[in-house]
Amino acid sequence: MNKYTPVPWENIEYGSSLVNVSVKGNDIYVISDLHLAAGLNANSNYEGTENFFADDSFVRFLDHLQSKKTSSKAVLIINGDFIDFLRIVKIPVSEDDFTAWQQMLQVVGINKSIPELKQSIVKKEITYGLKTHNFKSVWKLDICIRGHFKLFKRLAQWLSDGNDLIITKGNHDLEWYWKEVRSYLQYWLGNSIAKQKGAQTEEMISTIILPQILFIDDSLVVDDKIFVKHGHSFENMTNVKGDPLIANKEELNIPFGSFFNRYLINRIELSYPYLDNVKPTQNILLVLFRERFPFAIMMLWRYLWLMWLLIQKKIFWETLKYLFTFLLIIVIPVGITAYAILHSRPWSAATDSTTPFIIKQLLSLGKNLGFLFLSYVFARIMTAVKLKGPNSFYADAQNIFNTNDQIEIVTFGHTHNPEQISDHNNWYFNTGTWIPIYESSSSDVRMDKTYTFLQISKDDKGDFKPMPLQRWNDDALRDDTLSLNEKK
Repeated sequence: MNKYTPVPWENIEYGSSLVNVSVKGNDIYVISDLHLAAGLNANSNYEGTENFFADDSFVRFLDHLQSKKTSSKAVLIINGDFIDFLRIVKIPVSEDDFTAWQQMLQVVGINKSIPELKQSIVKKEITYGLKTHNFKSVWKLDICIRGHFKLFKRLAQWLSDGNDLIITKGNHDLEWYWKEVRSYLQYWLGNSIAKQKGAQTEEMISTIILPQILFIDDSLVVDDKIFVKHGHSFENMTNVKGDPLIANKEELNIPFGSFFNRYLINRIELSYPYLDNVKPTQNILLVLFRERFPFAIMMLWRYLWLMWLLIQKKIFWETLKYLFTFLLIIVIPVGITAYAILHSRPWSAATDSTTPFIIKQLLSLGKNLGFLFLSYVFARIMTAVKLKGPNSFYADAQNIFNTNDQIEIVTFGHTHNPEQISDHNNWYFNTGTWIPIYESSSSDVRMDKTYTFLQISKDDKGDFKPMPLQRWNDDALRDDTLSLNEKK
């Protein structure tokens, strides 16, 4: 039996892998996977890499929670992938941009001259967005806040109303590792409250923000009973292996899946928005091959450059695995076809009296096209076995129940697949996502399974009691019980 001792928020050590806190009987609401990126731009348009379009809905959701809470305060837990730093690709361009960047950095104690900031942007970042340095991550956070202004202003009001906010780190927002990134969010929220109240920003930060907002690096336990974790560490492609920083100690150590998103998926979504929202995940490549075959071929060729990046980062196994996929899908079938074409002798048909020339040519063409068709067949096979992510972390939840017998509720995110399973007195939940999901299989309907959340309150005996997973029904301005199918 493992026993966790609750620690006051102000005494939590920075970088702790597991934190236990007490919420003192207050209502708990858990959401995950909002994936906020750059939001609305100056033209009131969304970039192709944006997935979150529910700012107004989220504001109404928090209004509803504020009106229905039964305790003196409520605790909102955003369980990972709150902000999708990987999808924020806008970089500073104008002099005003660099001046604003310099000023926001000064707020969090980073002093860099404008020439230093300009020189820090390398050519690759112009195409793929800034890297993961602390000062570059602050820029990306500010872009997100400006693009989702209504949402962050409502979060500030949530805190101003006396409620708490807990943010756990996911694989798309590993940048919460940096103290400066956390501090900038705290500053912005405190400044927003100060403007509303006509007070000093520093006073609002010290009296409201710091006591009421908490960042979790990995796992959270609430009052010995509730275990909260994003879940990306259970998946090989998204698990950070080794130290959180690379050798230079200035950039984050990001997993293979993050490279895949930064250098491939982002480029695809600029031309084919929302492709990464296709579920099951292994159908992404199939969708491209079916609907935009030349574009799919071009993206697969981009793999070669991605492989070189991964080798430089010493990600060897994943590199070899996906290089093998590339060879099997494209290089081998195309190579065989080219070889067959080069070694065909159509002129010999003129001396072959048994087969008409036209028929022989058509047979030769069919043979060569057949080799190309192998690439499509191999694509289906390889995407089925290589690109499939986990649909459930229930087995991982069972491990937590088995090794920590005081834990009664486990909740994860990451998969975007809402789940609830009761096992004796234990409950496992996955809180799904707030971004659209496009189900490419007829086995499930997903558009009505977003805006999902988990509510946990204490009963008259003081025991935590989770409600069934809820969905915020923004049309009716109410929360509805989520309809889930139990599959064998």
